[in-house]
Amino acid sequence: MAVALGLAGRFLFGPAHAGRVLAAFYLLGLGGTTYIFGASLVLLEKSEGTLQALRSTPLRSRDYIGSKVITLTAFALLESAIVYGVGFYGVPLDPLPLVLGITTLGVLYTFVGMGQVASHVSVTSFLMPGALLVGGVLQLPFLYVLDVGPDLLWYLIPTQGPLLLMLGAFEPLETWQWGYAVAMSLIAIGVAGWWSRRRFARFVALQEG
Repeated sequence: MAVALGLAGRFLFGPAHAGRVLAAFYLLGLGGTTYIFGASLVLLEKSEGTLQALRSTPLRSRDYIGSKVITLTAFALLESAIVYGVGFYGVPLDPLPLVLGITTLGVLYTFVGMGQVASHVSVTSFLMPGALLVGGVLQLPFLYVLDVGPDLLWYLIPTQGPLLLMLGAFEPLETWQWGYAVAMSLIAIGVAGWWSRRRFARFVALQEG
């Protein structure tokens, strides 16, 4: 998938549009690596009885969720590097905001997926309508990249923060945009992390001490 996105970027878009194309690709594509794949792993472990067995161990919800966040976000970073390497290698960028944007996006997507899937036991019940609705809303700021709709609307969506960080790696941002991007990213991760742990404590019931 990463190679395909990279090839699409190389042949369909020029280097001048690299920043906006990559930011949109990452916003739309990393949900599959983190949000959907992470939730699928939980459903698989539920069906195999793994999570039920873990209830008798000292493993806590925050440790279980944290392991998924670290693993899936690392995959997201690797996938993003492949997309850039295949499609836009050599295009100038500031790596720090790009890595921060991808990392915060991966963490946010994973937290939301973990929290949402906690009460479900099948892919169908997870996807319809919850995941499709939530995932669709979180991905809406890609329209900001296309200059579609009022900017204020996209700034109300938590993923706008990581999106701006990624854009800032390729193009200048206003000072207030940097402040918003960092603040929104931190707030969104904090709220989503707290929510996912609460959901796991209620529906999965690992050790919470």
